[in-house]
Amino acid sequence: MLNNQKKIYLFSFFWMFLVIMPVIVPFFMNLGLNMHEVFQLTAIFGVAVVALEIPTGYLCDLWGRKKTLIIGSFISGLGYTYLFYAKTFWQLVGYEIIIALALSFVSGADISLLYDSIEKSKQREGTKVIANMQLASVSGESFAAVLGGLLVTFSFKHVLIAHALAGWLPFFIALTLHETTYEKMVHKNHWHNFRDVFRHVFFNRDKLLILTFTNLTVWGLSTFFAVWIFQKSWQENGIALASFGLIWAAYNFSVGLVGKQVHWVEQRWGPNPLLIVMAVAPIVGYLSLAFFGGIAAVGLGLLFQLSRGICQVLLRDALNWRTPAAFRATANSLQSFFFRLGFAIFGPAVGYLIDRFGTPFALKALAGVFTALLFLTLIPLLKAIRETATNYIPEK
Repeated sequence: MLNNQKKIYLFSFFWMFLVIMPVIVPFFMNLGLNMHEVFQLTAIFGVAVVALEIPTGYLCDLWGRKKTLIIGSFISGLGYTYLFYAKTFWQLVGYEIIIALALSFVSGADISLLYDSIEKSKQREGTKVIANMQLASVSGESFAAVLGGLLVTFSFKHVLIAHALAGWLPFFIALTLHETTYEKMVHKNHWHNFRDVFRHVFFNRDKLLILTFTNLTVWGLSTFFAVWIFQKSWQENGIALASFGLIWAAYNFSVGLVGKQVHWVEQRWGPNPLLIVMAVAPIVGYLSLAFFGGIAAVGLGLLFQLSRGICQVLLRDALNWRTPAAFRATANSLQSFFFRLGFAIFGPAVGYLIDRFGTPFALKALAGVFTALLFLTLIPLLKAIRETATNYIPEK
């Protein structure tokens, strides 16, 4: 019988079993959308998540992890089924809002339940556990990508049917999860609860916490913009649509492999070398995609997966161990809030640059932006780590 951690890994696998993702941009364009409208959809999704993320994360801390995972996975099943019938831009807007609600419930709840299931005596195993969760997620996305790439050779209809059916599996897994015991927030004092979360994250004497929070948001965005540019770039470089699934699978699986190495690299050389690679890789990636085409462009896209694998294990683990269990889900949702807000604000601008000036120009612009952010966000974090002269993850 599977224990709670393994069930969470299984949930993560099927939560990311997104059959439509490796061909989502061609699918949208097949419905008549341009790249600006594609980024508008993603921005609408981001705005919806921004509006819902913190309230649903707070509800998770109040109600419990299992209940919110059940609600979120049920809504996602409805959303993926609805996508089969969505044909117009505004129908797709409806789909994005439904999925945003689902994601908002699940975001923070899954990782909080995972950390609640780890004994405090095994705190240093956190990077291993979150790496396992990441590997489960990207493995699900990788297998789904292969399936999507195969099915699209028949039609987008086949892809949508498989996507809808797979979308219900997380709901049935969520029903079997076990709610762990943790100190919950007080139900009757919501304002004070929110105040405590904001004070802990933004006005804590632990300077590493706010810098970790900021860098997790910035470098998460550095790879997320690329996700929505890849498929357009592949089309422009003459990569066959049938190959998108295999490439997408290789990209995602590489994230899991990188994440699995973070623990021992950190233990041996500390976090700083990993953090430098995390920040430099997407900058080099954007410049490389701007100047190279064909198979070379596909191979260079792995730089973003290298950064993503480090970021989502090292920084996510640091954030969760520095946050009390009572409002861990709210803190995770708060970070996701800023991540989605950033994409909602700047995503449409990137889409406009692609349509107006071409993909290479947009790639060079993104490289410039994240080079500036390296000095503004990463350098202070590296300096703070040196100043502490302690472990990156503090003892409780």
